[in-house]
Parts: sequence; structure tokens; C-alpha cells
Amino acid sequence: MNMKNVKIILFLTILATVWGCKKDDNDSGPDEPQWTNSTFTEAAKPTWNIEWNSNATPPDWKEPDAGKYECIMNILIELDSETISHSTSDDRIAVFIGDECRGVSHPYEAQNGKVYFLMHVNGNSEEADQPMELRYYCDSWHHLSVTKNIPPFVPNNILDENCKIYLNIGKGSTKYPISTLLSALMPQKLPFTVSTNDMIAVFVGEECRGIGSMNPEYFDGWRITVYSAQPEETAQLRYYSAEKGGIYTILKTFKLTGNIQQETISF
Repeated sequence: MNMKNVKIILFLTILATVWGCKKDDNDSGPDEPQWTNSTFTEAAKPTWNIEWNSNATPPDWKEPDAGKYECIMNILIELDSETISHSTSDDRIAVFIGDECRGVSHPYEAQNGKVYFLMHVNGNSEEADQPMELRYYCDSWHHLSVTKNIPPFVPNNILDENCKIYLNIGKGSTKYPISTLLSALMPQKLPFTVSTNDMIAVFVGEECRGIGSMNPEYFDGWRITVYSAQPEETAQLRYYSAEKGGIYTILKTFKLTGNIQQETISF
């Protein structure tokens, strides 16, 4: 090998070494994502809650005259855990058939800490299968819920599982009458490791309108029931990471449809 070829090989070796150093110093690699779709703020674990306080006046529901009716239907109503914490003895539930109040009930607390309403709905045999409407007034929140999604009238029924209702404050809320069932899907690459101590919530402006739940055994995202006061309100996701000790505010906004909806989170 002549001297000229030796010099060429030496030059190419030096060039390759220099180029490799520059690449190592300046190139973070194609697999390194840039987290530009959210802002991060250090924070303690938040206490996000939906603000159910409203301005509904206490209703003047009256017990019906049982002598006018030949039948009753028994219904057992159980409050969910969030509503229990705000329930008082001044809460009440009424059931209507058409515009007529057919039963009024007040809460009682069982030994297990659960709160129930035992409702006796008055009616006549010819009203079998008539649709009914349940109205729940929470006194501490001054909040009224109205829902038609309850069993129809069954004269002189036996109280069984078909006549039990599990009630949460958002069911038929008159403050937030529109609900969206949102699936918030997580991307494959994340700036943190997901933990059962993480939280996610949907905000409209600065109002929390829904808090997510996760299945740690099979986790691909969060399920959130989001409540709206108006159609197509603009919403935004916030994510608390326990590992990072802070909140990611997702920059992308979206409209709440009032139906089943899916959004993919991008950090």
C-alpha cells in the first residue's frame, strides 16, 4: 500500500470519528419524544370535585291521599358514596306518574353506613307499566335531580333487584343536564409511569366537570362521565402524575358531544 492510500484511509477514519462525536453530542435519537402538547406544573395531589351546589328551592312535595289508590309499588333507592357524604335528613325523594306526586320518602342510614330511601308509590291497577319520574332534592347542595330512567309502575310488586335504584347526584341533574361518556386514551410513550395514585379530570374553564376512573388490571385509558350545562361546551383534560408530582394540562381542547366520545391524550 502506497503512502497516498494510507493518508486517505487515515483521513476517512478521523472524519468518521469526528462525525460520530457530533452525532452523540447533538442528536437525542429518533425515539426520544418531545413533550410539547401539554404544560407541566409541580403540585400536590389535587382534590378535584364537581361543584354540585345549585340554587334550587326546596320542593313542596306532598304525600298523596292513599285512600284514592288501590295499589302500591315498593322501590328501594340507594345513594352513591359521593352523595352520601352530603346527604342530610332534609333530603327527600318523590316519584311522579304524569304530573301527580305518588310518593315521598326521606333518607335513613343503615348500620353499614349506606343511605337508603324506601318509597311507596301509590297507583291503580290500570296504571300498570305506566312510566314514572324520580325527583331527588339534596338539601345541602340545594340541588334537584330529575330522571325518567326508572322501572315503570308495577302494582303490588315484590321488592326485588328489579325495583332497586342506585342513585348518584349527576343522574338527571338540573344544573348539568347533559352527560358525555368519555374515553381518554393514553399514548404508548409517556413522560411518566402510570400509577394507581394518578388522577385525570375534565375541565370547562376552571370548573371540574368529570373525574376519571381506571382499571389497573387492563389499562389503556380512563373512563370519565363529564357533565355539561350547555350543548357542545369546550373542555380540556388535566392529568396528575404521582411519579412526577405535578399536573399536566393538555393543550388540545375538544367539544363535549353529550354522547359516547373518545379522545387520545397527547403530552
